[in-house]
Amino acid sequence: MKKFLYRHGLVLFLVVMIGRGLIGMLAVKGIQSFNPSLTVEKDLGWLIMLIYATTVFLAVKWVKIDKEIGLKMPSSAKEWYVWIPALIIPLTLAFYLGFNSTLGHIPLLLIAAVGVAVNEEILFRGILLRAILPFGKAVAIIVPSLLFGTAHLGNILVGADVTYALFQFGWTSFAGMALTAMVLANKSLLPAILFHFVLDAIEYGATGAYGVHSTEYSLKWLGIFLLLNLAFLLYSLFILKKSTSNQQQITRTVTSL
Repeated sequence: MKKFLYRHGLVLFLVVMIGRGLIGMLAVKGIQSFNPSLTVEKDLGWLIMLIYATTVFLAVKWVKIDKEIGLKMPSSAKEWYVWIPALIIPLTLAFYLGFNSTLGHIPLLLIAAVGVAVNEEILFRGILLRAILPFGKAVAIIVPSLLFGTAHLGNILVGADVTYALFQFGWTSFAGMALTAMVLANKSLLPAILFHFVLDAIEYGATGAYGVHSTEYSLKWLGIFLLLNLAFLLYSLFILKKSTSNQQQITRTVTSL
């Protein structure tokens, strides 16, 4: 079974995707059977994300592809600080939304942010990217990212504002492509996980919600955030191209020696 899943990355992705969903759903239903007033949006989001993150992490450790998908440190400090300009996105988010959480709620919001970052990066930029990369970098950047964006449309089913969810599909698709380029350039998932955590931590702290927003936001703000993620994508592709060119130069130099 382990060898089969190692060789068939798409099957592994589907098994983990469905498996973590079932485990999370059973956990929520079990808790709600004791207290029906608890909801995913306001009360149990942190638990769901923790379950998801734990499931995907244990899965890649069990199949032994954790290092292969990039759960290791980047080779140099430069591969961390080159992404500092991308922090304009969470900073803009903080400026626009402010801070609307109680101090007692912050630990749960941070747990949720860690869970989302670990879960989504391992699942989409780890397992799925590894499975699709043999089809070429362009396909590997675009296809998993569109699936990543589509997955966020599911928030409509649990109470998200429809307009917000549609814009969220757009910027998570752009951000997914940018994060994929980040992983390919660094050969590590950790910078992507850290950036994802910072972004979600600020978003959750600003809204007091676990990523499912029923509040209506202005089209102006939604558009600005969409454009920021498009800029993030263009910057990431530039870094990836530069990294690839440097690697090719090193390879030619070594070959000529």
